[in-house]
Amino acid sequence: MNSSYWPINNSSNTTGLVAQLGALWQNLLAHLEATTEPRVWQASDTSGQTLWNAYDPITQMAIDHASADELRTWLEELHYHN
Repeated sequence: MNSSYWPINNSSNTTGLVAQLGALWQNLLAHLEATTEPRVWQASDTSGQTLWNAYDPITQMAIDHASADELRTWLEELHYHN
């Protein structure tokens, strides 16, 4: 009889953690990079759907886990705001 309370196969938990750490790392790099251009990078959720993240060093605004259309709108608003 197995009386263990920990899941034997936790690959989905590990995948989520790896994705979160990857997003955190990309956010850190975006904040540290010395450029005035917005930084954009791709990510994916647990189902494999493509999501987009971006950071604008001038306004210090960011968008996380956006669709391509949401990212495009955000970038256009930045362009017209400046």
